[in-house]
Amino acid sequence: MLAMKAARLRAGFTLAELVVVLSVMAILAVFAGPTGLNWWQRETVVVMADRFVSAISLAQTMSRNQRMWIHLGPLSAQQGWSSGWALYMTPSPQTQATPLEPGTEDILMRVSPPVVPPVEFAFTASQRDVDTLSYAPVGYSRQRNGSQLYGTLTIRCGAHVRRVRISSAGRARICDPAQDTKTCGTGASTNDD
Repeated sequence: MLAMKAARLRAGFTLAELVVVLSVMAILAVFAGPTGLNWWQRETVVVMADRFVSAISLAQTMSRNQRMWIHLGPLSAQQGWSSGWALYMTPSPQTQATPLEPGTEDILMRVSPPVVPPVEFAFTASQRDVDTLSYAPVGYSRQRNGSQLYGTLTIRCGAHVRRVRISSAGRARICDPAQDTKTCGTGASTNDD
């Protein structure tokens, strides 16, 4: 009985045992770190592409149901799409020659990208100097003069890239250029459906 009590008092870890366990954990962390970062970057790109497609779907639905012009564009005209995007409504079409910047009272939805890991966005539209998608009351992406507007949003984080292709009907499709080189293309805008 006395031996069991003495053993209980001496229970614990020695310094050597603690050093061995910490060394093994450090080695595992060194090998798991790059894999974890790669996974984080890939998931960030996938989630941002999904959120953008959801915003496009919402813009189409709202434009048809509300019979209003719905715009999807960067939160800040100076920072572009890297600042995030906003969905906002106007009763009439707006000029598409320059990027639109929504007023805070007009915003229906706001999406901000994560700060870490850094995400890059590049939008290529069918018309020069257009950085905002505008959905007419019929649900199609149009310009003020009624001409079609389509393009591609490229989302990049680390080595991972997704492209959101917006067709002339205003529908969106996500593609991975690493797996779909034939239809995903280089990011230039196309009139594919």
